[in-house]
Amino acid sequence: MSASAHDCPTELDLTHEEAWALHAALLVSIEDAVEAGEDPDELVSFLTRVEENADFECDELASLVEVLRSYVNGQAPSRDRRPARNAINNIQTALA
Repeated sequence: MSASAHDCPTELDLTHEEAWALHAALLVSIEDAVEAGEDPDELVSFLTRVEENADFECDELASLVEVLRSYVNGQAPSRDRRPARNAINNIQTALA
């Protein structure tokens, strides 16, 4: 579980499956942004930082939750839905 966000910035502490689902969700969001003509730079930064196990600020954690929710409600394959929901719960706990 991630550390409490009261200690922001905080590092995500996700299982392999949760990290994979977040990675996939970010890739889908980046592709969607590019297709919509939007700037994906923030999402690319998030992806890089997830891969590097970097720290995230509270507002960035909230953005990651939104990316995961969009993924779960949209293009997530069934194998990614449970880990993505678990990642959402872990991040929300960190934000509490």
